[in-house]
Amino acid sequence: MKTIALRREDLDKKGEQRAAVTPAIAQEITELGHSLLVQPAHSPQTHENKRIFPDQDYAHAGASLQEDLHSADIVFGLKEVDIDTILPEKLYLLFSHTHKGQKKNRKMLKTFVERRCSLIDYELITNESGVRFLTAFTYFAGYAGMIDTLWALGMRLEWLGHANPFSRIPQTIHGGGLDALKSLLRNEISDVIRKHGTPATLPPLITCILGRGKTSQGSQVMYDLLPHEHITLADLPHVFAHGSRKKVYKLVLEVHEMYRLKANAELSPQVWNQWTEQEKFKHYLVQPEMYESNLDGVLPYITLLMNCVIWSPRYPRLVTYDLMQQTAQTYDTLKVIGDISCDPNGAVEFSQETWIDQPLFTYNPATQAIHLGYQTPGVVVMAVTNLPCEFSADASVQFAADLHPFLPGLLQSDLQADFLEARLPGPLHRATILWKGHFTPDYDYMKEFL
Repeated sequence: MKTIALRREDLDKKGEQRAAVTPAIAQEITELGHSLLVQPAHSPQTHENKRIFPDQDYAHAGASLQEDLHSADIVFGLKEVDIDTILPEKLYLLFSHTHKGQKKNRKMLKTFVERRCSLIDYELITNESGVRFLTAFTYFAGYAGMIDTLWALGMRLEWLGHANPFSRIPQTIHGGGLDALKSLLRNEISDVIRKHGTPATLPPLITCILGRGKTSQGSQVMYDLLPHEHITLADLPHVFAHGSRKKVYKLVLEVHEMYRLKANAELSPQVWNQWTEQEKFKHYLVQPEMYESNLDGVLPYITLLMNCVIWSPRYPRLVTYDLMQQTAQTYDTLKVIGDISCDPNGAVEFSQETWIDQPLFTYNPATQAIHLGYQTPGVVVMAVTNLPCEFSADASVQFAADLHPFLPGLLQSDLQADFLEARLPGPLHRATILWKGHFTPDYDYMKEFL
């Protein structure tokens, strides 16, 4: 039998109340005969509550509530760990954000190595084709990101003097959970739009969603609860001029629509136009330097922009300082950007991290000034870096359900054996970065990050 621990998330993780082990999973662990240690949810230093589920629910499930986790074999967490709290020779499961060489987490990675720890990264738990199993938080980021962006739009339009149906939408964290917010959009907000419409003083409301991944899918689930129509790039001018205000419009762009070939690209536009969408996507991934943003033909028509694509410096930006400045000189249509991907200075060049307690800032394209809140000239940006935390209970339950199939194999594994003999389930084996302080073969390249 093993001793399992559920750690409390660190204080620097603002608003973090999610848990990888829910009380229901805790009950299963103890019923199998294993011991479960749970650090109390409230921080001894600040008394801040760092877990959505009450301590007594874990106690009722048979767990021992205690600060000291030294006797544990396996430690479950969610986010990165303060290096001062890393216990030697433990198996940790968490989102480590280290396998891409993230500089901010290299000290933590080095400490795991020095203290001979094992490390399984949730993000790397995949099938044999590389498809991730634990994607609940990605969808919930989309859910919360769309709600927060519509909430920001409602407040911004009110501040600008436009009565609007979205002013009835709360910030996600104050919305009473996923089901309550879905009901609000499906019923009350939709009824107001059908009866009274979006502001007649503004163009028809068009939302552009960048990408079709899981974050995008989550955001669309919420948006589609409103009376809506799905449009294409070619429809933009007509809908902008003649669209109805008794519904909202949704434009979802693929990579080949977000970007276009540069005029000096070493590839004929005629050849490119003959390619399939998949061929265009593959070429973009291999030679991104040939591409530039295509959003100069989109921003003049849209009220909301939802960024749901991951970005790295190798790729062209979608919304640059220059593009925003040029657009704002002629058009005032774009009111809010929901940067769900939240890559600071990334695809949206002027984006920066925000948190649940201060979720919005306003960017002024004319001066490039940034002010917290939504009550200054410019475009409002929602870029909350920990959006799933606003659905802490819902997101935790779904995440635990996704993780559950791997729990029996993990509990039956041999933590004292060499890595290849440990009998970890295949997906967990593939997600193991460190074993007893040594990089596993698939992650040996990470030595250079130390």
